[in-house]
Order: sequence, then structure tokens, then C-alpha cells
Amino acid sequence: MADAKSRHGAAPHRRKIALALQGGGSHGAFTWGVLDRLLEDETLEVIGLTGTSAGAMNTVVLADGLLRGGAEGGRKRLREFWEAIGKMPGFGTLLWPLSGESQSHVHLEQTPAYLAWDTLSRNLSPYELNPMNINPLREPLTQLVDFERIRAQKDLQVMVCATNALTSRGRMFNNKDISVDAVLASACLPTLFPAIEIEGQPYWDGGFTGNPAMAGLMTSLPKCDFLIVRIDPIIRVDWPRSVRDIHDRVTEIAFNSTFWLELSALGAILKLVEQGLLDAKRFGRFFFHAIEASSELEKIAASTKINNSPPFLEYLFGLGRATAETWMQRHGADIGQRSSIDLTKLLRVGVAEEVAERFASSA
Repeated sequence: MADAKSRHGAAPHRRKIALALQGGGSHGAFTWGVLDRLLEDETLEVIGLTGTSAGAMNTVVLADGLLRGGAEGGRKRLREFWEAIGKMPGFGTLLWPLSGESQSHVHLEQTPAYLAWDTLSRNLSPYELNPMNINPLREPLTQLVDFERIRAQKDLQVMVCATNALTSRGRMFNNKDISVDAVLASACLPTLFPAIEIEGQPYWDGGFTGNPAMAGLMTSLPKCDFLIVRIDPIIRVDWPRSVRDIHDRVTEIAFNSTFWLELSALGAILKLVEQGLLDAKRFGRFFFHAIEASSELEKIAASTKINNSPPFLEYLFGLGRATAETWMQRHGADIGQRSSIDLTKLLRVGVAEEVAERFASSA
């Protein structure tokens, strides 16, 4: 990330951050808005990026922009990418007369076009529906992201997660092996696309095993702050009763569970650091933060994750910017000083003590 100048010409103090970006289809435009606001802060320096699915796309697009032109380059590249997504044909085309906010309340699963597609996708596999294996996301990624540039540098650590469909294990693609196929694999929902083949192995969406995966990136970074941008709602007010609502909620819970498991593991490590059982300099060198808008995103139907109409994407972008602005006002000063979320509170009662006791007995 290029050094920025303050209004008086002096380079401001740079606070190093790593970004962990969740997946969520078109809702990734919310993350775009969050990133756009964060990149305006001249005191922040992005040194690491990890993402899954739509988060993986935001990751590599932002990385390319940062390497080409610093923060402004990142903002420019992200806008170019999401504008390209908005130009693709999609279900949102049917909603063009509505504003972005109005579209956020539309349940696409109640439209005839969606119902027809849903019926086909439940009875035919992607290999039958898409025998030519056409992925519309390949073109904008290929045109906008120089993967060779990302692979060749070491100052910005980049990682995306995909799931091996045979072994059920997550694979973390980093600077050494990241590619357009790795990103497409990270966003490969098995009901929509044929598996992405990499080195003879089929890969599906990374959300099944890490949404986003952070531990792998942490091992290669110095002391910094991890900013997690969350999309999938944790809480749904309405009781899921219809087949579609149940299916959507099961997917949300499945993709959130990998996230909570990883945070819980990190919380256990931090608890051991607090108890003096792990070296604080080595294992406690990170501060953690989360930017989310669950109260707003939980009002939006899950089916809108495949709504790519420009008004809807711009609405999510604005929501992301506003959310990040509010977060920066409340917690911006915490960056570099302390965590604004307490991961140890994710542990169930007694688990930290149990882990500490086992660790002590084996030491």
C-alpha cells in the first residue's frame, strides 16, 4: 500500500492491519463499501488479506489495486469490479424500476424466473445445466487482476480458502499459488457451478471450511490488527418455516459455524496467553475487530445474494460505507491499541480452564 501524505506533507503514522472478508454473493458489495471507507484513512496500512467466496474476490481485486496504486488504486479497482458484476445479466434485471433499497426487500424466490431456475437446479446438477462449464466471473477477474503480480511480491500477504470436495478439507491458496481458478473455487457453490479442478482435485466454496480462514494468514504476519468484515446474519427474527427459508437458514448456519469455530480457537489461545501459558509476544501479537451490519442485513432475503443489479449493489455499498464510518468513529482509535471484540467470551463456560489444565499437564 503506497505511503500516503497528510495535508501538511508529512507521512502519518501507519497502523498495520489485516483484513478478513466473509463470503455472501452479491452481499459482498457491502464489504466493498466497508473497504472503500477504510481505504480513505491515511493512517491504515493493509499488510494482509484473507477472504472466502465473494470475500476472496474482494481480496484479490483489492490486492491488485493496492499493488498498482495504493489506497486509491484499491478503491478504483473495487469499483471497476463491482460495476462489471452489475453489467452481467441476472435476476436483478427484472427489478430495474425499483430503487436499491426497495430491491433489498424483494424475495426473488417468489418471482417466476427464480422459481423456474430453482426447480431446474434442484433436479439437474450443474454438470447437466452447464456442460460447457461457463463461469461469468472468470472474465472480470482475469481482466482486472494481475495474479502474476500478486504471486511475485512479498509485502502484501494474500490468502483465499476453498474446500476440497473429495477430502472435505479446506485449502488455503496464498501468494505462491493463488490464481483465478483458486478464487473461482473459493466461490464455487456446488449447486450453481461444476467443481473447479486444480491439480487434479475438485474444489467447492471455501465457506464450508473457512469463512474466512484467518489462522493461516496470521502465521506469516507481524504484530497488527485483524479487521473482520462479516456479512451472513447470525440472528434471524422470523422463524424459518417454508422449504426455502429452512434451506437458506441451514446454509447460513453452516457457513457461520466455520467462522465461529475458528474464532473460538483463537479465543482459547488468547485465554492461554492471559493465563501465562503461552508466550504473549508470539501468540498475543494481534488485536481483533469486527465490522458488521447484522441488524440491517438480517432484514434482507437470502435470495438477494444473486441479485446483481447496479442499484442494489450501490445500496449495499452505501450501507457498507455508513457502517464502516460509524465503526471508525466508535473504534477507530482502538486500532493498534486494543481489541474491540473479546474472543475469549466465545468460549463456553469452563472450556478455557479445561484447555489450560491439559496444556499445563502436557508441558
